[in-house]
Amino acid sequence: MAGKATFTLKEDESGEIVVRGEDIAEIVPDADFRFSLLILKNGDKHFVSGTKEEIEDKLEANES
Repeated sequence: MAGKATFTLKEDESGEIVVRGEDIAEIVPDADFRFSLLILKNGDKHFVSGTKEEIEDKLEANES
């Protein structure tokens, strides 16, 4: 998960966040599995659209 990808925020569908895979400490799926909580190594937390697998796939697809 060393790539970098853009994700849509759950609370603001018009908002996006760019995250590098190496900055993610943990990916926690939401109860309905449509969203996931990204816990970053710096302590920030963001709910984003996508399952854990979709997020991992997106980061891997953008590895350089």
